Amino acid sequence: MIPITIYEVGPRDGLQNCEFSLSTDEKVNMIETLHRAGLKNIEVTSFVHPKWVPNLKDAEEVVRRTRYLGEFAVLVPNLRGFSRAKGAGATKFNVCFSPSEEFNVRNWGKSLDVLYAEYFLMLEGVKRENVRVYVSCAFGCPFEGLPSDYKLMKVLQMASNLGSTVVLCDTVGACYPSKLLQTLELTRGLDAEIALHLHEGKNDIFRSVEVAINWGVTTFDASVAGLGGCPFMPYSKNNLSTNKLIRWANSRGYQTGVDLAELAELTDWLKHKVPEMII
Repeated sequence: MIPITIYEVGPRDGLQNCEFSLSTDEKVNMIETLHRAGLKNIEVTSFVHPKWVPNLKDAEEVVRRTRYLGEFAVLVPNLRGFSRAKGAGATKFNVCFSPSEEFNVRNWGKSLDVLYAEYFLMLEGVKRENVRVYVSCAFGCPFEGLPSDYKLMKVLQMASNLGSTVVLCDTVGACYPSKLLQTLELTRGLDAEIALHLHEGKNDIFRSVEVAINWGVTTFDASVAGLGGCPFMPYSKNNLSTNKLIRWANSRGYQTGVDLAELAELTDWLKHKVPEMII
């Protein structure tokens, strides 16, 4: 069986934009359940200012209370967020920028070059293998369209300078197989593992998953029950569902190491909070 790794982003990307909110106890229980099901790679929260993402205002407490399970990652947008995360005991850090300057400004209020310079200084001393870099809107932006190959390659190189994993993000569900293959080819020669972060869109998301696996991608971001979407970009729909990805993988002989039955109670509980979610 071919192994693939599911990188669970539900506790962060899944919850950041939800109309409902979870208590700290509920978030900790969510992470514990995900871990018990076999999801060992989890992005547990974000250290964005609570004014912008109030659903994750308890980031420090979530990190402190889940550290006993293992080393989980957190999203850090700037030096202040990074300092808060380190103070809470976080050791794995995710950062994000895009070839779309509109995305960078809407998310962080800064240009690509300013973001990169700040991240470069911020992450000095952090082991490269503990940094994951998200390249958002890699397959298109609703404001700027498709990035040029030149601009995308520039951003990919920046990303690989910072971390050992570069995550291609389909932030607004614009990915399709031929575009995916074209983009993956641009990553050849990078000194980094390539992972994929997909959102639902008008195209069949699993056609892209299969194309990526055939190309050589083995790690996929997913969110339990498909929770999530980018709060700063229009047309950003549900994340790739962890549940659907496991079912799809099982039906094709791919090994995820995750027990879907263990997620059933958590999924049912979430379903009561978000009846329209994708599971």
